[in-house]
Amino acid sequence: MDPLLQAFWGLMEPVTLLTLFVSVAVGLIIGAIPGLSVNIAVALAVPLTIFMPTDQALVTLIGLYGAGIFGGSISAILLNAPGTPASAATIFDGYPMAQQGLATKALRISLIASAFGSIFSIVLLVLLAPQLANFALRFGPVEIASLLFFTFLIIGILSGNSLMKGLLSGAIGMLLATVGTDPMVGTPRFTFGSTALMDGLTYVPLLVGLFAVAEIIEEATRRFSQGERKFDLGDEDLAANRLRWSEIKGMLMPMTRASAIGSAIGIMPGIGATIASFMSYADAKRSLNKDDTFGKGDPRGVAVSEGANNAVVGATFIPTLALGVPGDAVTAILLGALVLQGVTPGPLIFITSPDIVYTIYFALLFATLLMVAIGYFAVRPLAMTLRIPKIYLMPCVALVCVAGSYVTRNNVMDIYVMLGAGVLGFIFNRTDIPVAPLLITFIITPPFEQALRQAITRSQGSFETFLTNPVSLTLGVAALALFVLAAHRSRRQGRAQPVERTQTP
Repeated sequence: MDPLLQAFWGLMEPVTLLTLFVSVAVGLIIGAIPGLSVNIAVALAVPLTIFMPTDQALVTLIGLYGAGIFGGSISAILLNAPGTPASAATIFDGYPMAQQGLATKALRISLIASAFGSIFSIVLLVLLAPQLANFALRFGPVEIASLLFFTFLIIGILSGNSLMKGLLSGAIGMLLATVGTDPMVGTPRFTFGSTALMDGLTYVPLLVGLFAVAEIIEEATRRFSQGERKFDLGDEDLAANRLRWSEIKGMLMPMTRASAIGSAIGIMPGIGATIASFMSYADAKRSLNKDDTFGKGDPRGVAVSEGANNAVVGATFIPTLALGVPGDAVTAILLGALVLQGVTPGPLIFITSPDIVYTIYFALLFATLLMVAIGYFAVRPLAMTLRIPKIYLMPCVALVCVAGSYVTRNNVMDIYVMLGAGVLGFIFNRTDIPVAPLLITFIITPPFEQALRQAITRSQGSFETFLTNPVSLTLGVAALALFVLAAHRSRRQGRAQPVERTQTP
């Protein structure tokens, strides 16, 4: 009980509560602005958390993460443009509701569903993470290397629409992680004679570049175009936008089902909230769309989409805490932030740092409650953030990117790394290559390399131990089965697409 009480009273300190409140409010604002995603918000906050105590750093990043997912639904409903990719499915019914004069009602449904999905996943996190960690404590180097290799494959296979693009992104992340000094023998690798690269590529400039700088370049190519504000919440009929208990009761089962789907997807590394929301929406449309109302302003469509993408938030912490494997790009950023704080996620964190685990639990719960309070009473002010001109917003973001990248080590090389990562992220966005596999493999490549080399050293250079170990053999068969299924899916999609042939005159 001592770590539990310590975490609770630590979170109750005025400075920590104020930090959580500010981070939730900022997360809502950034999530609501198209072009500024949750990934960008968390990435920009990491340099600030380096100088904070661990509990304040955690509540800052978790507050931005949880609130930003809901914030994306504001622009999805009002502008038909999701503030975050996770809210893309909310457009299908949220925007038609706004066209019918029910924008406020749609936003309240989104808020309730977001809170429901978040709390659902937090309960799963508390129940499942310790059990998974107890199982993982039995792992040795062979099992750890096999698990991380399986993670590499599943991230590459399930991230994005293309098998080859997902694997390519993961391979580039692994390559970038090898820059620096060899951890076993101390030999420089891919440093090109630069002493600034002897410690490898710095984590903060890389993630700031991949997300924030890439988005700035993308917006610059669009000349910082501003979406037109289409709805004024002050002109709506208050009686029509009142949410009745009978409507909430009718959405409970769809929200529960969507939250379960979102949590299951959140546990699997590298998939993310966007896929969860689309899968839940497709499932609800297939099972509930008897009157063909989905896509025409059905409140259940908003509920299942937002319930699913917010259920991913807590579920992604299950593999992150129990195995040290990030569930998505944001938890990869959070994992890196924990490492910068001197905390190493994995099975031992429940033994060595239980106060950190409880702080994460409480931060997720309190962030959800604050999100509900702020979101309910500040819907109209949040909608006004859509008026902020990007021509003024993006230069401010660029300034924060440069300062945050430089302050980590006071090294100019980190600014070059940030710019290079920004160009790489921009190319990935234009070619539809997912960024999440790159970031996650960059995070887990060092422990994979260490476990792999330890296992090979113990077996005197033989890989036979991987073929005789039950855990590695099971994971290998599962990875092969996933690869075959993904390849079959890609081939079937390729055949389904019409082939355009040009005839020479």
